Amino acid sequence: MLQLSVPLRSRHPDGKLRVVVIGRISTEHQQEESIDASFRYVQDHLARIYDGPLEIECLGERASGMLADRATIRRAEDLITSGWIDVVVAEDLSRIYRNPRLQYDFVQNAVDNGCRVICIADSLDTGSENWELALGAAAFRHGMFIPDVRRRVRRSATHAFHNGGMVLKIKYGYRRLSKEEGASGHFGPKGLRIAKIGECTAVICQMCQWVNDGVSYVRIAERLNQAGIQPGPFAKREQWSAATVVNLLRDPILSGTRRFRVVMYEPVYGTGLHRRRKGGQPETKIYPELAHLSVSDQTKLWRVMDERGALGRDTAGKSHKRLNVPRSRSFWPGQSATCAICGGRMYDLGAFLKCKNALPGAAKPCWNHVQVPIQPTRQKTVEWLINAAEKVPGAVDGLISRVWAELETARRGTQSEVGRIERRTRELQNAASNLAKAIAKGGELDVLVKELASVQAEVEGLQARKRKETEAESQSAPPVTREQLAANLKDYVISLLRTSYEFADVFRGLFSEFVIFPVQALDTPAVWPRGRLELNLEPLRAGPTEPPSARASTTLDLFDPPEHIRWLDACRALKADSPKLSLKRIAAQLGIGHMTVKRALSYARLMATMGSVDLYRELHERPPTASRWHRKRPRG
Repeated sequence: MLQLSVPLRSRHPDGKLRVVVIGRISTEHQQEESIDASFRYVQDHLARIYDGPLEIECLGERASGMLADRATIRRAEDLITSGWIDVVVAEDLSRIYRNPRLQYDFVQNAVDNGCRVICIADSLDTGSENWELALGAAAFRHGMFIPDVRRRVRRSATHAFHNGGMVLKIKYGYRRLSKEEGASGHFGPKGLRIAKIGECTAVICQMCQWVNDGVSYVRIAERLNQAGIQPGPFAKREQWSAATVVNLLRDPILSGTRRFRVVMYEPVYGTGLHRRRKGGQPETKIYPELAHLSVSDQTKLWRVMDERGALGRDTAGKSHKRLNVPRSRSFWPGQSATCAICGGRMYDLGAFLKCKNALPGAAKPCWNHVQVPIQPTRQKTVEWLINAAEKVPGAVDGLISRVWAELETARRGTQSEVGRIERRTRELQNAASNLAKAIAKGGELDVLVKELASVQAEVEGLQARKRKETEAESQSAPPVTREQLAANLKDYVISLLRTSYEFADVFRGLFSEFVIFPVQALDTPAVWPRGRLELNLEPLRAGPTEPPSARASTTLDLFDPPEHIRWLDACRALKADSPKLSLKRIAAQLGIGHMTVKRALSYARLMATMGSVDLYRELHERPPTASRWHRKRPRG
């Protein structure tokens, strides 16, 4: 039993000792009552060592002690830094964290903030003189359990796999067996906890035939979904996709070979999460009872899939523009807009945005196939944002400062990259000179000539990169003065939105809402995108908030309207002023064709007949007809 050398004292005027009690269990197999039991243990101990008034907050959860970011720890740390609590108490140090690195961090931060930490079973009390020794001993003791537990878990998992267990994911065509079914031996060797579903063999064979016939994986997934065939309990989206089809057909279990440790999980000690990597040599075991296909048939299938993959593989390799760029990084308006119909993200497909759920193979298909042109979207939203910023004191100056800083950063980066290219070019040119001398002296000609060609090719590539970087520097160089930047602010903002991921993040953070609605013309089935945007310019303002509000909202038609709609107001105004004017006279005055005038006035009459004040109607359900919305069916 821990005996305190220094009595507990409250730091508060009311004399109450404010205490946080931390409890935790690791896995769902542990009983939640264990947390309550640890709370009771701590509270009984507090009653024995302190007889004054108490205010206790109990924080407990089910989570791994290796996780750095946990709800209870965040709450405890907030209370510690606020100075509200006097002491943190836990049954032992592992209830707070398992990772010694995090244990030290938590306890030392508490001490820095004047909060006492007591771990009863570890005899740790930061109120005592030698608490660092107790902390080191406790961290060492709990840390020793980690590798031992990891070794025992791996040993038990390997043993279970080779005895038919460790059935982790059930793919299509199989089902998990209960312990009793596995022990019966009716589905294979005793202990085997997985069995094939014979009715699925025909479907799997048909999938293989489709692949051999050249049918795309997306189309195979569509056929299976249309037939109402479920992909198996492991599929989170509950629908087939191209990836689901490939993963199933690539799995050797279809020919009777089970695998284990195909993917390994390595701990990341800084966060407590895990990093996935491919297993070097997975454990395998053959069960003929599980085979839907023969080994030779699946081998032939893999050969066809490999050939198809080789044909479709990106040949750009290291020169691809998205190399080492995470999917979460994109130029604006990528990662910004959402679909008004299904709420899905609008994906950047190069020249336009489109709802991710309207793409082939989507888990929950969306009927909104409207395409949002990226360049006009940038133009219109930037113009509106600058106009809105001009009405908010300090917002334009803040935007200019952000643009200036980004241009300076880009310029310094370009100069640094050009310097690296020049140094590498000089090294290669020296190497080429030495190779040329070696060739002249009669060295191994084939090898030397081949190496010289490789060096020269790399030099040419570097020179091309240098030209590209130099051109980029000349285009993105900051203006001479901030006044010149302010005069051409729109152009610089649009340029950065096309080229800078960092500035795209800044711009994205200004929009609290960016929703895309499909709108349809009143006289044709053409459908176009309309954006509903909400803007918060507060991040651009330095200093305290002042009126007027830094928030704004608008609706923008993110497309170029047809010519007759563009001239509708002008045609209607001339006709209202002079009802007897002919179409050709109106056209002559406006400098447009008379058929444009005819269509414009016809559209105005249609709006009046329909009682519409909007040039377009917003679509909230799939229209009977829509231009170019039909799905292009893959070959096969």
